[in-house]
Amino acid sequence: MVEYQVAEVIKVSDTFKFETFVDVHSNIFKEYLSSVIADSSKGNEEYRALQEEIESLYHKYPKVLGIFDSEKAAELTEKECAAVIKVTELKNKLVDIEMQSAYLRGCYDSIGYLKRAGIL
Repeated sequence: MVEYQVAEVIKVSDTFKFETFVDVHSNIFKEYLSSVIADSSKGNEEYRALQEEIESLYHKYPKVLGIFDSEKAAELTEKECAAVIKVTELKNKLVDIEMQSAYLRGCYDSIGYLKRAGIL
């Protein structure tokens, strides 16, 4: 029975031309990925809270925003330096959430491809 199932999977995989989303839509992949990442903020309270905390720090320490928007050296107070570190940590957390969203979307898409191939 197992040999029959393996043979069926091989038969299906041989006849099914597997193309990834990137293969088919490489010209718009960055746009697709951007839309997945943009969706990660919708309905995600943690993501929105992190964004609000960053905005709050920018409002409280205007020079901090300038650090991220330009490549010029700036003289900062100790509190502003601490705010730069905090903003960097918060931005890293945002990226973690975005990467997790992209990863999970990839898993979702993979299942769709496997179903379309008749493997699942």
